[in-house]
Amino acid sequence: MRSITVPACDIPVVDEYDVIVAGGGPGGIPAAAAAARAGAKTLLLERYGYLGGMATAGLIAVILGTRASGSDEPMIGGIAETLCRRMTELDGAPDYDVAAARGGISFDPEAFKLAADEIVLDSGADLRLHTWVADAIVDDGRISALVLESKSGREAVVGNVFIDATGDADVVARAGARFTKGREFDGAMMAMGSMFHIAGVDDDRLPTGEAAQEFRDRASAAITAGEITAYNPSWGGVLAGTRTGHHMPNATRFAGDCTDVEDLTRGELQVRRDTWQIVKWWRENVPGMENAYLVQTPPHIGLRESRQMVGHDIVTGQDVVDARRRDDAVARCPYWIDIHCPLGRTKNNTHLCYTGCPNDPPCAMYEEHYEDLPGDGSDDRKSLSPRDGLWFDIPWGSLVSADISNLITSGRAISADHQAMSALRVMGTCMAIGEAAGEGAAMAADADGDASALDGADLQERLRANGAAV
Repeated sequence: MRSITVPACDIPVVDEYDVIVAGGGPGGIPAAAAAARAGAKTLLLERYGYLGGMATAGLIAVILGTRASGSDEPMIGGIAETLCRRMTELDGAPDYDVAAARGGISFDPEAFKLAADEIVLDSGADLRLHTWVADAIVDDGRISALVLESKSGREAVVGNVFIDATGDADVVARAGARFTKGREFDGAMMAMGSMFHIAGVDDDRLPTGEAAQEFRDRASAAITAGEITAYNPSWGGVLAGTRTGHHMPNATRFAGDCTDVEDLTRGELQVRRDTWQIVKWWRENVPGMENAYLVQTPPHIGLRESRQMVGHDIVTGQDVVDARRRDDAVARCPYWIDIHCPLGRTKNNTHLCYTGCPNDPPCAMYEEHYEDLPGDGSDDRKSLSPRDGLWFDIPWGSLVSADISNLITSGRAISADHQAMSALRVMGTCMAIGEAAGEGAAMAADADGDASALDGADLQERLRANGAAV
């Protein structure tokens, strides 16, 4: 490939911080707030003009991972709970206690934006929107600064401890630290996809019961016949659980690498075409949908999986199904191994990548790697879930880079294998991880910046004192 040489230049340092958080999504918001509340001078960087990441830019308007079916123990709390309760006050989410007990909290992305603004600013953290991390400066196994790109040009910020909450482990990659991508035997990652919003739905006339099943069967037949491209033919739940006639379907799918700009471009174009096609089919075929219209497609295609940092510890799929406990636990996850087909298949009601895949054969690779797939050989999804309806723990060692002592990850990019990542990627867990990352970063900043040397018991005590579930 042809290359060019960029002349050396002096980049102005705009400020210095104890903790710098890159990425203002579900993993970054609580990280920045926790670090700042703990007394660390903290900066939060976000590439969009608003916070929320996939919650807002991706319109993924539901917080999952809030309940373990076999336990009354809380799965989230602390800053995540505060954010949810603020959205309820804005009439942008249902009652927290009721929704969390059900296992998922739907919300209005606009309420999420404002609630996130308030939580970050109230914490005392500095905030820079419209800002990308262009590079990381590494000296003697530590990051010393991040190079930023924005409308103000190229600038730098110096820090003591850094949190990568980009979702794609962008800082990890820029710093030259190790990471993995996708399933172990071929590197394929979970399919991308987009939620979108529709309105004008007559909820009272939508099919229910047997009629709804007939609709799903017709829609599945249309998918298999190639009339529409969707993995989920349903029109989704009501926005925020309360907005009559306003739904948020999760239906589209695209196979690709979301760290590859060419794949991202193709994915955006495809899911936008597919979305219009799906809405048109609903209008023509589903009672109550005759006057439905597309309100919004997301500013960014929905992302599920990309890079996973290599940490001092790793969370595995076996940990998920065993409901494994950890002495250095910093967060809990009750969710299941939910791997959206990495090949992007939609026909034959294809949803999951597991031993119960409805395709025969599931895909060419499985002839050699069938035993590498999650599941017990049946289509029983209980084999993909934590035993006894419980949860598995997220250990502190899975948040800390094995290569760079002052680099912590938050959200879905922590050290985990392909199967475990498909469970812990949900927003409730990412927010719980985020609070732990921020609290731990502030503790490390008070010492020498070495996050791996943290006292896990001390961190747990501080998290519990702040209302986190651990």
